[in-house]
Amino acid sequence: MTRNRKKKLAIRAEADGTSHARAARLHGSAPHEILTADIQDRLIQAFQAEGWPVENDGFPEGGTWTGWLGPVWSMLSRPGGGSDLDADPDDPDHYDLTTVPELTFIAPRIPINTGEAMVLTLPATTPLADIVHTVGAELARARATKVDALVNAAQCSLCGDKYPAAHLLPATESDRLLLCPFCVFDGDILHSHPLRLAYAIDALTDEDIAAPAGWSAVTALLACAAGPDLRERLEGDDGVLRLPLPHWFDPGQVWVWLPPGDLPPALQDLGPGTRLDTLVSAVEAAHPDLRDRFRAEVAATLEEDEEDGGGEDARDYLVEELWPAALCYAVTAATQARERPTGHSPWDLLGDGFEEGNMAESFHQIGSTLDADALGPMFTLSIGVPVISEALGFSPTA
Repeated sequence: MTRNRKKKLAIRAEADGTSHARAARLHGSAPHEILTADIQDRLIQAFQAEGWPVENDGFPEGGTWTGWLGPVWSMLSRPGGGSDLDADPDDPDHYDLTTVPELTFIAPRIPINTGEAMVLTLPATTPLADIVHTVGAELARARATKVDALVNAAQCSLCGDKYPAAHLLPATESDRLLLCPFCVFDGDILHSHPLRLAYAIDALTDEDIAAPAGWSAVTALLACAAGPDLRERLEGDDGVLRLPLPHWFDPGQVWVWLPPGDLPPALQDLGPGTRLDTLVSAVEAAHPDLRDRFRAEVAATLEEDEEDGGGEDARDYLVEELWPAALCYAVTAATQARERPTGHSPWDLLGDGFEEGNMAESFHQIGSTLDADALGPMFTLSIGVPVISEALGFSPTA
């Protein structure tokens, strides 16, 4: 009975040329046939394993598989094909499955307005480890070239540090108050608008791989502090035509640019940048006591304040919640210090840049459940960033 049924299905599929026949050929591919679906799956897994944040549609469109690997746009396609542009690149009725597909990597992710800083083409049969290494190396070179060519013709409205005009963003409703990453939480800011700032950060970093590294730290802090309804608040923001990116709801997905040049042992196995959760894991593996040292420093300072009449109990002052953000600030401050050697010291700016009044307003607007009206976030970050920087070997002169 079973044998007869199989025979009937085979005859029917061969006779009518429907999807049964194509599916049979796909699943019974000869060893020399190369399926782009398999390549795309392995590519995504390889970059995820190396600490890159990855987005993937999960299906080909117009004969091309698309992915977003950190700040890189990836495309996988097969040469040749017929006139049907919507054909699946693994459909043998439209493509020769023995031809080697092609991978193209472009940075930035959206190069329409700024142009392509990196275009890299590789055969899809290149070993995955080589692909990840080559993309990382080319991305680092492309960013370094772009950073070296920057023209710092505009000033941060608060600290006066010079940046390209496009790298200063509005943290309020006013387009006249344009700020650097280390001034957006300054106490002199009134009427903060972190939702607008979030979209401005995404637009900048999507289009410019030379964008200041410090914007990753601002993203990490807001994402770590955000309440569960941040997605609804962002998507409901009037006048915004784009969807918020995943890192606003999962701070571990924030892309962090690492300092160029020599890196401390904790970071040496990472590429030019990495996901925030990968960065946290790498630092914790190299310095397993660092978070406890951070917590102890906070407690000791609180005890000193209590002795001086502060009346505050020594306790965990949001160390756990803000640990990834503090680490991100420490690393990106080092990145900016090396990439912008003539600019203001990021560490000096951070000393004045965390102030409770402005942070409380920003946290309220993103629905944070953290108590930002107390000194908590400002106090904890101002202690944690120097502790982490020192442990990693970064300093204002690094």
